Amino acid sequence: MAVCILLGLLVEAWPRESTRLQRQSDASPYDKANLLSRLTISYVQPLVSLAVQRTITPDDILNQMPSWMRDRTGWERFESEWDKNVAACSSPSLVRTVFWVQAGRIAPMYFLRVLASCLMFTIPMLLSRLLESLQEAHAHGQTRRNLAYGLVLAGAMFAAAFAVTILKAVIRQTLLLLSLQTKVALTGMIYKKALKLSPGARSKSTTGEIVNHMSVDADVWQDGFYDMSSWVSLPVEIGAAMWLLYGLLGWSSFASIAALLLVTPLQVWRARVYNGMLKDKLTVMDERVRLTTEILAAIKVVKLYGWESAFKQRIMEVRGRELAALKRLGVIFAIMSIVFTSATLIMSLLTLSVYAAWGGEGFSRGQLTPQTVFVSMTLFSMLRTPIGELSETVTHTINVIVGTNRIKRFLLLEEILESSVSRDPEVPMDPTLPLITIENASFSWTKRPTAIPTLRHIQLSVTRGSIMSVVGRVGQGKSSLLSAILGEMYTLQGHVSIRGRVAYVPQHAWILNASVKDNILFGQPYDESRYLQILYSAGLEPDLAILPAGDMTEIGERGINLSGGQKQRVSLARAAYADADIYLLDDPLSAVDAHVDRHLWKRLLGPEGMLKDKTRILVTHGIHHLKEVDQIVLVKDGKVAERGTYDELMALRSVFHQLIKEYSISHRKADAQEDTGSTTGATLTDSVGIDSVDSRSDGSSLAATIELPEVIALPSNDNKKIASDGKLVEAEKIKEGTVDFTISLAYVRAATYKLAGLVVLFHVNSHGCLVATNLWLKYWIQNDAGKGDNGDDRSPNSHLTGGEGFSLKLFIGVFTALTAVYVLSCIITIYVGFAIARIRASYTLHRDLISKIFRLPCAFFDTTPLGRIINRISSDLQGIDDKLPWAIDEVIYWGVRLTASVIIISVSTPTFLVALPVFIVAVAVIQKYYLASSRAVKRIFHVSKSPVFQNFNETLGGVTTIRAMSLQERFKAGNVGLLLTHVNAHVAYSYCIRWVDVRLQSLSAVVILVVAVGFVVSAGKDMDPTTAGLALSFTLSITQEINYLVRNYCETQNLLVSVERMCEYTDMETEAPETLPLDPRVEAAAAWPPKHGAIEFANYSTRYREGLDLVLRNVSFKVGAGEKVGIVGRTGAGKSSLTLALFRMIEAANGSWIHSSSSREGYEVTEEDVGKIMIDGIDISTLGLTDLRRALAIIPQDPILFAGTIRDNLDPFQEHSDADLWEALDRSHLKAYIQTLPDGLSSKVISNGENFSVGQRSLICLGRALLRKTKILVLDEATSAVDVETDELIQKTIRVEFKDRTLLTIAHRIKTVMDSDKILVLEQGRVVEFESPKVLLARKHGSLFYRLAEQSGEV
Repeated sequence: MAVCILLGLLVEAWPRESTRLQRQSDASPYDKANLLSRLTISYVQPLVSLAVQRTITPDDILNQMPSWMRDRTGWERFESEWDKNVAACSSPSLVRTVFWVQAGRIAPMYFLRVLASCLMFTIPMLLSRLLESLQEAHAHGQTRRNLAYGLVLAGAMFAAAFAVTILKAVIRQTLLLLSLQTKVALTGMIYKKALKLSPGARSKSTTGEIVNHMSVDADVWQDGFYDMSSWVSLPVEIGAAMWLLYGLLGWSSFASIAALLLVTPLQVWRARVYNGMLKDKLTVMDERVRLTTEILAAIKVVKLYGWESAFKQRIMEVRGRELAALKRLGVIFAIMSIVFTSATLIMSLLTLSVYAAWGGEGFSRGQLTPQTVFVSMTLFSMLRTPIGELSETVTHTINVIVGTNRIKRFLLLEEILESSVSRDPEVPMDPTLPLITIENASFSWTKRPTAIPTLRHIQLSVTRGSIMSVVGRVGQGKSSLLSAILGEMYTLQGHVSIRGRVAYVPQHAWILNASVKDNILFGQPYDESRYLQILYSAGLEPDLAILPAGDMTEIGERGINLSGGQKQRVSLARAAYADADIYLLDDPLSAVDAHVDRHLWKRLLGPEGMLKDKTRILVTHGIHHLKEVDQIVLVKDGKVAERGTYDELMALRSVFHQLIKEYSISHRKADAQEDTGSTTGATLTDSVGIDSVDSRSDGSSLAATIELPEVIALPSNDNKKIASDGKLVEAEKIKEGTVDFTISLAYVRAATYKLAGLVVLFHVNSHGCLVATNLWLKYWIQNDAGKGDNGDDRSPNSHLTGGEGFSLKLFIGVFTALTAVYVLSCIITIYVGFAIARIRASYTLHRDLISKIFRLPCAFFDTTPLGRIINRISSDLQGIDDKLPWAIDEVIYWGVRLTASVIIISVSTPTFLVALPVFIVAVAVIQKYYLASSRAVKRIFHVSKSPVFQNFNETLGGVTTIRAMSLQERFKAGNVGLLLTHVNAHVAYSYCIRWVDVRLQSLSAVVILVVAVGFVVSAGKDMDPTTAGLALSFTLSITQEINYLVRNYCETQNLLVSVERMCEYTDMETEAPETLPLDPRVEAAAAWPPKHGAIEFANYSTRYREGLDLVLRNVSFKVGAGEKVGIVGRTGAGKSSLTLALFRMIEAANGSWIHSSSSREGYEVTEEDVGKIMIDGIDISTLGLTDLRRALAIIPQDPILFAGTIRDNLDPFQEHSDADLWEALDRSHLKAYIQTLPDGLSSKVISNGENFSVGQRSLICLGRALLRKTKILVLDEATSAVDVETDELIQKTIRVEFKDRTLLTIAHRIKTVMDSDKILVLEQGRVVEFESPKVLLARKHGSLFYRLAEQSGEV
């Protein structure tokens, strides 16, 4: 049997990758490793060695996870067990579910941890025997037997230390892998739940909160199982230590138990208080991440309004509350340092004092020997770990419970009721059966019994192949009707049934950060002929022709590099490619120009379009296609007010008839204005944006034009600066090499040098007391032993009298004083470090980061996914708040302690100095390998987390589309893929940690062997056993000290990567200053803000960022004070770019603020050809950005609202009275609706304003503009999302309220600018016409404006 076992071990130990087949296997390094390699973590050696040769890349750490971690069934077990738990009891426990799922793998590891704890305490037992042998040699001389016995004991101590090292490494690594598997499972469950939330649940869980569940709450499990295993090992370790102390000191050891019991109430109090404080902190953190995410997602609007300071102040106020909670936790840690730092010294003081005074027979004075004192001190030192861990275990357990309960509450939120809509993916064989049926149904966005239903008594049916149009005023329930059909609302009564597959086009196009092609295919197989047909029908061919990489061009996050019309057409193309049976279209034509509208209707959506055989429901604010639809539904006050064909509704002569008669475009050339040109091959005519060459009346030609992206400039053929692969968002850069020392200084500076110096000083002071205590004990032993040898009186009371010789009172007094100073130093260290320095550093770094992010130019946000920024303000900042201060504190603590130990050992054992250089070199080599590998992998770990954040944010923004198209499984699979990439980096990082653990602790075991053998060999009458005891006691502590010092130093370096990543942003170049003094040459009468509103563009050119071509080229025109100017042009002509230039969102290419501010002291800029924009004679490049933007007003194309109240959204600076706000709402035609809300101006606005329709959001934005008493107002496609009736009301309001202001209007509907004083026509970034509408229309076909008006039916 023994031979078989030995043979089996030899076979198992045979190197795995010795054959070609094994080397070519795609199994992970762990799966390939043999038993010996797994025990010593040698399978990671190739990676560690590679890190020294060159920087590790993500490709180098692929496939690190064991096969069982990648097994999908492992994750699915969590979900199935949780579902069983939820079904079985009213109060399910997610923590219990997690442990139940992993019980089979956890139990053996917990047993091994108990075994390791027992084995660890054999070392002080062996030390006791060794000191006993040394005392005997000191008393009677060294003998061969003593020498052999001593060498055996030294070898046994080494073997025990090495065995504990291996066991702990295996246990920790296995439990970590199980924890990471749990983290993946929980994150997947959070993601899946986010796809199933009901309307009420979505209003309770913001994007920031859900992201925090993933990034913070699930993260508590990454060390969860190991932390929880302490509850198994701690009783064993404390019990073993107490038992050994009792064997040494007898009943006196009960004093240590009493001391432990005395601090127990502190632990109970801490657990209770810490739990509440942690919940408060996490709640505030949720709020901060949610608020920051929401603001950064709308940073363009924030900058346009000049609201940076208001929103930064709001974020910093929330951050202040978060840091206040963190400071309270720091105070708790300071108080609790009595337990986890000072408890063992207090216990040793009480125990040894009691033993010295009454530990002998008959309560006489106890005999102190090196064996008694230093073995007990070793035990007390070893007790420091479990007692300290007890506090940490309580903390970690509370973290796990609180975090998991937060996830549990989220998982228990109400889900969307799929049964509310009867879905059948198959189209019925009977063509007469309707595909959509709504039977007397009422719907609401809330389940409150008192809430008025949003939609009431809806009765509809839509037949196969028909097109139904839904019309009505803003806020009447048109979009809600589509949501009800999709099951996105609560069905209060009635029933909805859908037969066939659904495609959904939301009012605000949802675009992924992927290529154009990927956005259209949306995971479907590629069908070239169908794909090309859809590109043509959606009018995308001209756009693809000018994009750097065609359809492989990357679209930025939220479609940042596309115009509104282009985003909507990509969204339409995606829906068309899905080849669904039912198409729900939420006003997709509102975002496109009139000629594009006509092309989409004719080629895609209308009766002759590509989708002519599909069932379509079109919500629209336009009325020009209503004659061609099969059925019209007019929604008013949440009810179907009228329903029928166009002729039927007109014959009723009711609401619809009035709408058409009063607001239709009477002079539309109806059918006569079909596409005037022909469309052949891949070329679109005027309807989409490529005009045939058209002769002007003067004989000149109007060049063919192409529909341009609003943010991607038209590249010339020789433009080599735009990447040919079409990449907009570059891969996040991973820095190489060591973390620069300036990063460490940046953190210390943030905490202040003074506070950092105080922390170091008190650490040195506390360890000085600790060393002095041990030296004092040595002196006591020597003095006490000398008195005993001289026959001093040892009566019960003589030692308390303070007579001749050594006074016990003096000893205890000094011992007590040193302990008191140590305890006080520890409390001060923790308080200064964690309640003051940490808070100041965290506040400063976050403030600098947020301040800089708000000041970064728009180009940064165009090319940087929001997930990268959120990663920094959540995960990285949490590491700086919670982990980095502890790591730095541990480095100082263990550094000072190790220095003291080395000094003590070197003084006590001079032979150790011989081995010290070798030891230092060995540690340095191990550290070099570890730091090189762990730092690189940690950077990859950080970078790999950003896509997870980005994917979460993108998914949460398109949940309705995903659900409508039944793509949940595909997105869940994508999320798991990103998670596994991230966790794979974490696994590689953990391998590096285990690698250094085994090697450093093995090296420490060698040190123990060397020192022990040294004392054994030199034992005799000349060797003081007291000195040996002191040295060996410190040697045993070196095992922990070396490992913890190197580990924490490297961990500090790795955590400083978070600071490095924040500094990466804070070191970026910002926009122009927020405020600047006015040019002294400007006359006082023309002081800012402008009093007239005259605008002049002089030879102005601009581009969106370096490396791109110009989007505006030598633009020159003048707008008089109070003039109304309409800005028109095809999509991408530069209309929105012009407004961005006015607000200096983009700077002049030939006259940036750098030119105008480079010599600001003397204002010496004299270039005549510098392009500029003048407002009332002031060059805006000489103004601060906030000064400029606060003096202008804009109603942007995308109506953005922020979570808060209506009052906050109208007036974030609280500058106006409620009466002013109500007046603004009245003039923006929203007062009546707001008055119906229970809280009026204080009514809640949820994230992104999703509890208001898009039209209502536009009206609130109009209210903002009305409140800003500025002389210049810009309307950027402001009324594209409202119905024609509301549009007419808004236009009247604008004409009346802004009659004395300069007005620049960009509009898709030419009608809205027909009454302007002048029309500015842009084409390819150039001004081609600037005259009154009357003059331009008189030019007929010689005018581009005339032709645009003709295409839209205005002439």
